[in-house]
Amino acid sequence: MSNIYALIVTFKRKELLKEVVKGVLQQSKSVSKIIIVDNNSNDGTEELIKKLNETSNIEIEYYNTGANLGGAGGFSFGFEQAIKYNFDYLWVMDDDVLPAPDCLELLEESATNNIIVQPIRYNKDGSCAEYSPVIFDLDSIFITRPKRQTVVEMIDNSQNNEIALDGIPFEGPLVSRKIIDTIGLPDARFFIFYDDLDFALRAKNAGFQIICKTNAKATRLLLNNQETDLQSWKGYFMLRNFFRIHFIHGKNIFVKIRPLIIAPVFIVKELLFFRGKAAKICLDALVDALRYDFKVRNKYIP
Repeated sequence: MSNIYALIVTFKRKELLKEVVKGVLQQSKSVSKIIIVDNNSNDGTEELIKKLNETSNIEIEYYNTGANLGGAGGFSFGFEQAIKYNFDYLWVMDDDVLPAPDCLELLEESATNNIIVQPIRYNKDGSCAEYSPVIFDLDSIFITRPKRQTVVEMIDNSQNNEIALDGIPFEGPLVSRKIIDTIGLPDARFFIFYDDLDFALRAKNAGFQIICKTNAKATRLLLNNQETDLQSWKGYFMLRNFFRIHFIHGKNIFVKIRPLIIAPVFIVKELLFFRGKAAKICLDALVDALRYDFKVRNKYIP
């Protein structure tokens, strides 16, 4: 029997976290330990975990990072705590993804030391929310959208309930200890967005496989609107990290420098529509993506 730890990163979502923790506790395949990483919430999250621990037969280990490190920082922190222990697989998730009762059992069926296994996510209305990339093309020169095919488009053609992937979200993947030991921790500098893709690309480049297990299901408890996000502080991270992925994972010089073409076009378009704030966000994102230390501008940290 595999020794599996669950890692959940949370920030000011106590009620959602409660649902997710209970979902993990009620799995048909039990985890050995749950690690909760709290990005310094002030909503009673620590008190909630203490209460859940009183009635749980599975240990729930709680850490407060002391600051908002973002999802990337939270996962990096959590991986670092987890590797102190002897486990076979780490089950990684956000605080807004609820696994079905048999999710982990089905993920484990396909798990090996050399494969990351991702469940398929659905929205609360039953629509498929699994937009993980089947193809994330960082080789072709004349494209601007590297995510060229997703699970949603492939689900009807899956073989043996499995679809090969190029990337994952940190929303339910089962990751072997061997993979973590080989490629290291998630990069905390991403803060949010694309840290999971960076981790996946590093795994692929090291020779590991990634699959989506389409009969292992999870429900997203919140809806995302990335079009709206682009006009907010999140837009800085979305653009900065998208550019960074090209710089570090592009397969040739033309792909690596693509952001130097995309960003000016985006900036001009925003200025033409009198959206100076969005243009400035894009400029800041490009400059910071190019920096050697890849630091975050404090003004964009919520």
